[in-house]
Amino acid sequence: MKLPPGVTGFNAPLEGEEDLRAFTAVCHHAVRAVGATVTAVTPAGVTPNFHEIDITHNQKQIAVLRHIALPFIAFADARASGDPTVTFVNHDELATAITNLPHAHVLTVDELQIPLSQVDLSALDPHEHDQIDYWKPTTAGELLFNFWD
Repeated sequence: MKLPPGVTGFNAPLEGEEDLRAFTAVCHHAVRAVGATVTAVTPAGVTPNFHEIDITHNQKQIAVLRHIALPFIAFADARASGDPTVTFVNHDELATAITNLPHAHVLTVDELQIPLSQVDLSALDPHEHDQIDYWKPTTAGELLFNFWD
């Protein structure tokens, strides 16, 4: 897996309000298609480096995560407020329904759990490498969806 510049969320061109609205609209459409309900929308900020849309599907809480600067989407178990632990999950039905988002790439648990030592980071600038050295993520998922400040 080769990751592009901006993966840490530092010094990356951020999506505009329009992109967040488009992501939210696609998620609303996707969750309706699978019989789920949106329960919360949390935009990215200084931390975390991802937008989070919480949904309820079959009485289970799931979070749809979208990287702030790159078109990467992942699914995770719902987190308690303030908890920075992200536990990634696969959700094939939602992944299929969310493919309407242009240029989005839904990542699987297998992709997110790739050890960082096996990820090609050659396209990243020195500042991003400094952040990786400081925060020490161990997997692609920890790098892509983080709470670094």
